[in-house]
Amino acid sequence: MSSARGLGTLLAALLISVSGLAASADPEAALSEGNRLFEKDEVEVALEAYARGYAGGGSPVDGVLAYNAGTCALRLGRLPEALLWYRRAEGIAPGDPWLRDNLALTRRALGDPPEENPLWSALLENRRWTAALGVALAWTALGLLVAAPRLSRGLLAALALFACAAFAAGTLLDRFGPRAAVLLVACPARKDGLPAGSEVWVRPAEDGWRVVRGPLCPMTAVGLVQP
Repeated sequence: MSSARGLGTLLAALLISVSGLAASADPEAALSEGNRLFEKDEVEVALEAYARGYAGGGSPVDGVLAYNAGTCALRLGRLPEALLWYRRAEGIAPGDPWLRDNLALTRRALGDPPEENPLWSALLENRRWTAALGVALAWTALGLLVAAPRLSRGLLAALALFACAAFAAGTLLDRFGPRAAVLLVACPARKDGLPAGSEVWVRPAEDGWRVVRGPLCPMTAVGLVQP
């Protein structure tokens, strides 16, 4: 009887633990908890609460959680971590002026680490727009085919081919291409070094992340902008 009672107590405790974890992972609850802790000047614990609630789904609450986490990290002097959280918030609310200012402030405080291949970065940053451009061009070609049937079929074919190429390139890059990241600690595997706070593009590797055209960095050194 005592063993059955003990088993029941254990199961109840497990259920309470699981429900507590689920509640703490709720974005709204995590935001409220983080705000309460931040007001009490418990900044580090507030950062943990914001991070726990962040789901990476792109919701407005995620944007606030990421922004608040970045502000906590900035207050704590953890600049690479602040940059990572602000980059995550930027993906959700890119036009926010407070976010833009804090992002610029954090980058200046880090000494503006050199960006890895700006042209390559620009292409990757806009890969979703590339796919959208392909869709727009395809509809344009279809509309011209209906509205102007006498238009050169060669021109329409070229436009349709370019549309398919743009859509395929953008879609493949978005799904299989490198991922935006921030180095949380320095990656010393290269002569000129990659300091903490470097904004890079990475691919998964066997023992960590491989920076595009760069070194292999440990798993713990890399923070993904879209986890």
